[in-house]
Amino acid sequence: MISLPLKKMPMAVKCISMFEGALLDKLKSHARYFPRKEQAVLLCLHEIQDHYGYIPQESLKPLADLLDMPLNHVEQVVAFYDMFDRETPAKYRIRVCVSVVCHFLGKKRLIDALEKALKIRPGEVTPDGKFKIVPVQCLGACSCAPVFMVNEDTYVFESEEKLNEILSRYT
Repeated sequence: MISLPLKKMPMAVKCISMFEGALLDKLKSHARYFPRKEQAVLLCLHEIQDHYGYIPQESLKPLADLLDMPLNHVEQVVAFYDMFDRETPAKYRIRVCVSVVCHFLGKKRLIDALEKALKIRPGEVTPDGKFKIVPVQCLGACSCAPVFMVNEDTYVFESEEKLNEILSRYT
């Protein structure tokens, strides 16, 4: 039997193949929508996070290849925005605003109540993989501070009892 050397596939094709099916279609659609592909980076990162539950490190190079942009630019976008999670995923990400306004209006009480209810600290995931507390700089609801989000749902922190009621909706 004669063994022929495998033809090397271009790196961009190899990397992009990480994204399959509907996810790849969405990413390509976002890239086509904008005059310059790299303008789609935020939408694409959201799609990747929605698909995997977080931004896997191995997804950054394929995305950079797809958008024809340097890998370090994609990495910088992910690092800059705290809405992107690069660590252990959870079914429900509880984003807690830690901006100055929320800080002065009760952020510590909110975080303490979350830690008590979930028995985890910010950045950790509950043992069942359901919840993760993620501190973020601003949720854009300063007039209602302190606020938090469970995935895409925004809530005002009123009391431990109300918090427990909200969290029970997600169990």
